[in-house]
Amino acid sequence: MIFYRRLSILLIIMMIAVSSCNLPTTQGNNEPPDLEATITAQALLLLQPAPLVDNFTPIATSTITPTFTPSVPMVTVSQDTNCRTGPSKDYDYLALLKIGQTAEVIGKNTANNYWIVNIGGITCWLWGQYATVSGNTAVLAEYVVPPSPTPSLPAQPNNFKVHISCAISMDPFLHNEVHIELEWVDLATNEEGYKVYRDGAQLATLGENATSFSDDTSLPAIFIFGDPPPSVEYSILAFNGAGKSNDRSKSVTCP
Repeated sequence: MIFYRRLSILLIIMMIAVSSCNLPTTQGNNEPPDLEATITAQALLLLQPAPLVDNFTPIATSTITPTFTPSVPMVTVSQDTNCRTGPSKDYDYLALLKIGQTAEVIGKNTANNYWIVNIGGITCWLWGQYATVSGNTAVLAEYVVPPSPTPSLPAQPNNFKVHISCAISMDPFLHNEVHIELEWVDLATNEEGYKVYRDGAQLATLGENATSFSDDTSLPAIFIFGDPPPSVEYSILAFNGAGKSNDRSKSVTCP
């Protein structure tokens, strides 16, 4: 490309030189024109570098957003989950991880699907059923299951209430049809369930964390004046492998 440009310049210079020889002389001046100076001036004009044109168009580049990966594994739960001293309900309760809370994961027990976590400075075993862990768990140490503790008795249920409603019925004889609603506060953290009794006979076995039960029965509508009115007694207690808690009882009668 440079070779052809230079060749073009030389051709132009030669054409200028030829045309300069035919230029008329100035009247009254018989000296020939300065051909060398004319050629030199024209050549300098042609040899001046062309001005640079800035045609650079910046290329837009996409912004790379880094993906955050926590350096410390963290856990959340989709359901409030108890955290204990080991991987079963036989172990003592230590803390509760609630929905929306996070806890640091410091270890794991893969065989039993448990995470060892730190909740407010308390180290405990969290069941993985409802857990979601973020971060690198491959580096976490595998924890050995601690010896099974001797279970303690569950706590006695609290604030036991019995609500009764009665309706007179003549079928097959005069009596009260009775509907009962039981409710209580679950204070136990290691119970396997609850047992409900009516007049000393076991009526039902409920699962852990139960706090209510309903029942239908009947009571006589006629009784001897001076005798206590017919009543029914309900009791509730918690139980586990170690035994039963103390019960709560309440006797009710139709108004």
